[in-house]
Amino acid sequence: MDHRKSKDKSEKQIIDLNNYRKERDEERRREYERVLFNRILGVYSYAEGAGKSSLNHVEVLDVSFSGIRFREDKPELPLRVGQKVALRFYFTPSSYLRVVIDVKRVTKFKDEDRHGYDYGCEIDPATKSAEVLKSFVGFMYKYAETACNDENPPPNFY
Repeated sequence: MDHRKSKDKSEKQIIDLNNYRKERDEERRREYERVLFNRILGVYSYAEGAGKSSLNHVEVLDVSFSGIRFREDKPELPLRVGQKVALRFYFTPSSYLRVVIDVKRVTKFKDEDRHGYDYGCEIDPATKSAEVLKSFVGFMYKYAETACNDENPPPNFY
């Protein structure tokens, strides 16, 4: 065992490139999710209750292999913890992917001119659509790992 001590007592900061890459990839994935779910796809909650059904646009904040977090402005029928509902992911105006979720967390939010609820939900793995969404999320992770940043993007790309 070597008992010699270094004469340099200064603490040198080591940069962990793996953590940097993970953070960069996570940021890129979340940015891509926001564009994809909130500008290209239409995502709606579909709730039934008290003899009434409600289809409300939701803002997807985060999605993972097992869960989804979204925000709903002024819902007619706010969701409750423990409630199972379907989300509709519209890929075209007339076709959607129906994803069953279990609401695990509900919190109110209030921004400058908006208010409503944030929902943290678990995706029901027993449905066929869960596998489709899992593949889709896998694509988003791979996209984040391999995508390049454009310093001069075109003014309108979609």
